[in-house]
Amino acid sequence: MAVHSGGVAPMTDVKVRRENDQHPWDRFDSEAYFKKNYASMRDDDRQILQRMAQFFSSRLEPGPRRYGLDVGPGTNLYPALTMLPFCESIFLWERSLPNITWLRAETEKFRPSWDAFWGQLNRFRKGRAQGDPRLRLARSARLCRGSIFDLPVHSWDMGTMFFVAESITSDYVEFREATQAFVRSLKPGAPFVAAFMEESKGYRVGSYDFPAVPVTIDDIRECLSDVADSTVERIISDDPPLRDGYSGMLLALGQAR
Repeated sequence: MAVHSGGVAPMTDVKVRRENDQHPWDRFDSEAYFKKNYASMRDDDRQILQRMAQFFSSRLEPGPRRYGLDVGPGTNLYPALTMLPFCESIFLWERSLPNITWLRAETEKFRPSWDAFWGQLNRFRKGRAQGDPRLRLARSARLCRGSIFDLPVHSWDMGTMFFVAESITSDYVEFREATQAFVRSLKPGAPFVAAFMEESKGYRVGSYDFPAVPVTIDDIRECLSDVADSTVERIISDDPPLRDGYSGMLLALGQAR
């Protein structure tokens, strides 16, 4: 595989070439975002966890000899926890320095609120995952600081990307490029799960506003059609919205070509 570093890979200075580069990612308030989005498990989280656990379990047997990738984890550990039974190493590919700092501390020993997410995953897997998830994640997590646009191709055995490609730019072309960069970073045949905010109009974290592309289910299907075999579904939930300015969550489950 193309990436082996167990530490944080420094980002190189690059000329601004995308709208994405113009936003204050290194001023992202990680703890505020965690408290608003992941401090407790919502019904839509529960549904997503069920679909993820069933999907990966239907395609992979538990085992340590795989490399997993989670692109743009931010302050969300449950995609990594979902891949944990299947992987020797899980690469957390994150651009924001505050999120890298948050992830370093959280993966060393994650807080008790994540136990509910782990418990939900075990309900829907084929058999219960063995071992202490805190110890396993501390050993498996690999932090890589980098842009989604700079992912190496055909490098990982499975992957996740949650609320990233549509939430880093307001430019549809960049959204499409980011989504396909994620899928192309996976080996042919590798299973993946990706989630998207439907019709998002942007969001505020702390004192800063961040961009979004208002994508639809047809946009996701079209975008993935060139690089994957996938299905896309809408998550229907009675939960109140996390914030104003989006119409729901979309979940893509597929295999890279």
